Amino acid sequence: MNTLRDDLHALAEEAPAVDLAAQAVRGARRRRATRLAVVAATVTCLIAAGGAVLLQQIRPAPPIVLTPPETKALPLPAKGVGPVEQAYRPECRSAAKESCRIWRIATREGDTYELGKDARGPLEVTADGRRIAYYSSQHRTIVVRDLASGRTWKAPLKQPAEDFAVEYALRLSPNGLRFIVSGWGGRRQPNKLVDMERGTVTDLKRGWWPVSVSDGSGSVVLAKPYDNSSQVWVLGHDPITIPDFTYYYSALAPDGRTLARLGQTFDPDREPMVQEDGSIVTFDAVQAGRETRTPISGLAEGHRPSRLGSWLNATEVSVLATPERLSADGPPSLVYAVDVRTGKSRELFALRTGGLNVVPGLVR
Repeated sequence: MNTLRDDLHALAEEAPAVDLAAQAVRGARRRRATRLAVVAATVTCLIAAGGAVLLQQIRPAPPIVLTPPETKALPLPAKGVGPVEQAYRPECRSAAKESCRIWRIATREGDTYELGKDARGPLEVTADGRRIAYYSSQHRTIVVRDLASGRTWKAPLKQPAEDFAVEYALRLSPNGLRFIVSGWGGRRQPNKLVDMERGTVTDLKRGWWPVSVSDGSGSVVLAKPYDNSSQVWVLGHDPITIPDFTYYYSALAPDGRTLARLGQTFDPDREPMVQEDGSIVTFDAVQAGRETRTPISGLAEGHRPSRLGSWLNATEVSVLATPERLSADGPPSLVYAVDVRTGKSRELFALRTGGLNVVPGLVR
């Protein structure tokens, strides 16, 4: 990407030395080292604390607590598996251990299954938890699997494993049969829109990060941050510019045009220069115009909003809040439903599993 992603994603494109856009990119790259260092430290602390850094598609239900998955995991059955609560890799002292690289899934019913050696690469879960998508080393492509029926779909895109040995994103549509796969830092740096039902692969512009993908022929939303601003592009419309450098967006709202992002402040003399301000900002992703910035209230003491996820309804979006001070025996990360009109939040559940976690619904 020819812009900086402050937590995971960045790639470079060639540009003339006198191009003003290139100067902005170089400025972004200078910021990248500091921001990635902060992100790396945060992720390390989260893993040590047993907290999850990924967010689930939330059901509008009373607060629940995710119980840690069982230590023993059964092989994943061919069918008859319930919706996933979270996927994870076991927490290990040695990353060289075989068990550290094998994904497990924990269902809402409390069952824990192991995927096997074929699924060691990226893994994502649809927002409803009913389908998983993973890189199959055997088939050299992304495979989508319906857990209840056992049906599988293989993407019409062959990819070497090295595509996922660097920074990447795998963004799923609600039914998992349409997705964007992107990579940064390797030789190929793919950015592809894949439609399993139609059997098509569409090249997307390099430098644009996937935010949201709808089923069928629905909207695709991409983003590209610059030094002090970002562009958001709903394909089929002109990109709009927003006055923040950010990757912290929600999925597209039910109205098909509204996005939320975490509010922030920028100070070039501060370290880090960009800091979240505890607000949620909603804006029209199709037509630039007025934004609404609303302070978030009701989060647990010592927690701050750090990620956005899917919309629960027309006015509430899911938010992951992480402890400001991370420690192994500290409080867990919490998931809230936040009303974008009032900023009021209600706690939904806590994340308390160890290791690397993937929970459905996070835009990351």
